[in-house]
Amino acid sequence: MIFNGCFFFTSAAAYPNQATPTTKQSLIGIKKRKSVSGLTKEDIGYENGVLGGVVSALKVFAAPGDKVLLHSPTYMGFTNAVLSNGYQIVHSPLIKDENGTWRMDYEDMDKKIKENPIHVAIFCNPHNPTGRVWTKEEITKAMEVYERNNVWVISDEIWSDLMMNDHHYTPTPSVSEWAKQHTAAFYAPSKTFNIAGLIGS
Repeated sequence: MIFNGCFFFTSAAAYPNQATPTTKQSLIGIKKRKSVSGLTKEDIGYENGVLGGVVSALKVFAAPGDKVLLHSPTYMGFTNAVLSNGYQIVHSPLIKDENGTWRMDYEDMDKKIKENPIHVAIFCNPHNPTGRVWTKEEITKAMEVYERNNVWVISDEIWSDLMMNDHHYTPTPSVSEWAKQHTAAFYAPSKTFNIAGLIGS
């Protein structure tokens, strides 16, 4: 999670209590290879799963009853986590272009944020469930919308290590200094190393 320069990595399977100093150093190396620079051990925290982290971040950025912006189609885990904790969902639908590629509608995002009003958004990079890997330019435009409207961003980046067909992952917090200081970015080894089942084993 990046929030004023902080990352939170999640997985009860890998880190039963917290991210240790050795684990933190390893994570710094991994994220540096993914274009996340300037990360220190003090910037890294632990959460019990991405959805648990999303809820913890929501409790920092919003009050129960507040509206939260999400793109649709939406990962059901987000829907359940947001609604069951007393928040309301406002969807900004993704749109398929003429080639069948999912795109963000920046004007709709801006409109929904202003109309409701919204001060926190859940972003998914790469997007689940469409599988869309956002380009740096697309993420930058989204962050510009959030910045103009003073919206904090909670970004699920759990699929970032699983790129196919020459797609390139861009960390959400890396696109600008504003994004770095206003994004809670969540990562976990569960998808990368296929260890999600260890929690129940």
